[in-house]
Amino acid sequence: MTPLAFKLAGEIQQVLVEAGDNVEKGQLLATLDNATYLQDLTDANSQFKLASKQLARGTEMFGSKMLSQSELDQLTANYKLASANLAAAERKLSYTELLAPFSGTVSTVDKQRFENTTPGETLLSVYQNDKVYVRIQVSDSILASISPDMRSNSYRPEATFGGHTGQYPLTYLEHTSELHPQSRTYEFWMQMQQPKNEILPGTGVTVNVDMAKAGLSDVQGYQLPMTTLEAGSEANQFYVWKMEDGQAFKSEVEVDKISGQGALIAHGVEQGDRLVNSNLRKLRDGIRLSGKAE
Repeated sequence: MTPLAFKLAGEIQQVLVEAGDNVEKGQLLATLDNATYLQDLTDANSQFKLASKQLARGTEMFGSKMLSQSELDQLTANYKLASANLAAAERKLSYTELLAPFSGTVSTVDKQRFENTTPGETLLSVYQNDKVYVRIQVSDSILASISPDMRSNSYRPEATFGGHTGQYPLTYLEHTSELHPQSRTYEFWMQMQQPKNEILPGTGVTVNVDMAKAGLSDVQGYQLPMTTLEAGSEANQFYVWKMEDGQAFKSEVEVDKISGQGALIAHGVEQGDRLVNSNLRKLRDGIRLSGKAE
């Protein structure tokens, strides 16, 4: 889904589409009040015509030795400036029209006629209805293990969509290069052809990945918050405190990687282990604790 916005601030003059409308590439979707920009274009065009005439006349006079080189240079500079101003005025006027960047379907319309808008503020969103795009969040440890030649990998994860039966194979599209500031994960995009039973934007999806077939079988272990780890006396030595029958016991673990998501534990913890995640320095082997599982 692609959000569309004007590049200029102003009052919206027309919104020519509604949510659900099919649009063609280049179709006019909305316009801004362009009175100011039309006047700017008229003024710039007048200045350009004047500068053109002055340069043409000056060139003739220079040929007759009635004009100095410096005076001709000034007329030439005036002409170039007027030409640049005209091009800028034409460009700004074109920005008062919002055109469809591709053929697709209008998903949402966020603003209406006579409302004010600012540059970059979403007016409406359009999606390409011949394809379905799936976005998931992945940790940096998973992303670091993805092969650079993923585009040519024959393996395709499968997606299951809410309200739809069956599974659909996905192909890799792209991923972000920077962590999301809130989730601290990377956005990973995949795509597929739109099926006959159309899948709409915002539909819930579950992506099933065979880690071995995807070439990610080396990513094994458990992701733990850093609050569960206690550093040992030696380099790269870490412990966790496990709860067994109401008692805490110190257990050494092997940390494969530490990231913004926590620590990836390669060995030392198993599924179902209950771990203490606070006040670790106050613990000793066999101490009895009471608390709730999280």
